[in-house]
Amino acid sequence: MKVVVFTDVHGSLNSLKAFMDLEDFKTADKIVFLGDVSLGCSRANECIDLLKTIDCVCLLGNNDGYVADHIPEVDRAEFDNVKLEMIDWMRGHISDANKDYMKSWPREYYMNINGKVLYFTHYVWENCNNDINVIDSPKTKDLSSRKEMFKDIKADYIIFGHEHKPSYFVDNDRHYYCLDTMGLKCPGAYLVINARGDKIKLEEKFVDFDINEEIDLMDKAGYKYNKSKIKRTK
Repeated sequence: MKVVVFTDVHGSLNSLKAFMDLEDFKTADKIVFLGDVSLGCSRANECIDLLKTIDCVCLLGNNDGYVADHIPEVDRAEFDNVKLEMIDWMRGHISDANKDYMKSWPREYYMNINGKVLYFTHYVWENCNNDINVIDSPKTKDLSSRKEMFKDIKADYIIFGHEHKPSYFVDNDRHYYCLDTMGLKCPGAYLVINARGDKIKLEEKFVDFDINEEIDLMDKAGYKYNKSKIKRTK
């Protein structure tokens, strides 16, 4: 069985289109998106339209919640002005139908492959009743912090995103894999999980796309964004 996982597209339509042209995408038995289709780049609405056309498990990201749901004033106070302008701009450009579509996404997904349990999520949600906030990222991202973050999850493999920096830790037979962003770095990252018998192999792969065009389109649209979080190619 072949499972292909990607995360943190952040409105980068070019990365999503390039990913869908890959042989890994076309030959996958299951495709899982870990969330955050919105914010970052400016074409989240088009990305959501494209996600609707494929057979893909879509999970809610925190930024998807910010855009699709109302943010209480107490939560808005935590964001800087650029983040608030990004959220408000994106709310005005994503259709109501696509906001409702994002609201329907679950926050977690389990798979059982040959007796091994795989758990997928965007990150660790603060509580089961809150559809917006995730916990703060730990300052030290090591095995100890991963064990604490996911102490309540019963799974052999825990696959997540959000941090925009890859990491992989193994504790006996328990695996913690943080997948890098696909949309805000070029080349973008994705994960291939191959299962044969009782063996599961994780392989990070990459997709090339035109990130410079995404940045140019943001500028032309008058869309505010944090340039330090987008890795422009030369």
